[in-house]
Amino acid sequence: MISKTIFVCIFVFSFFALHQCNQMDVGEIESKLVIPKCIHRRCSDQGFFQRDCWCCMKDRTLPCFKEQIDCDSDRRCPPIQLRL
Repeated sequence: MISKTIFVCIFVFSFFALHQCNQMDVGEIESKLVIPKCIHRRCSDQGFFQRDCWCCMKDRTLPCFKEQIDCDSDRRCPPIQLRL
C-alpha cells in the first residue's frame, strides 16, 4: 500500500517538473560554454610537451604571443561564435 502511494507521488511530481520545463523559453537559458580566443601551443623545440606561446584559435596565420593577455587583446584575432 505504501509503495503504491509513493509511486503516485513520484508520478505526480514528475508531471509537475515536466510542466515547468515546457513553460521555459530556450532563449532564457544562458550558455555556459566558453571557447577561448587563444590556445596554448608549442612554438619552440625545447621539449615535446612544453607549450610556450599563445596563438589565435580561429586564424592560425597570425603571429603567436608569449603571454595570454597579449593574444586575447589582439584585435586581429576574432572570437569564435557558435551558431545553434
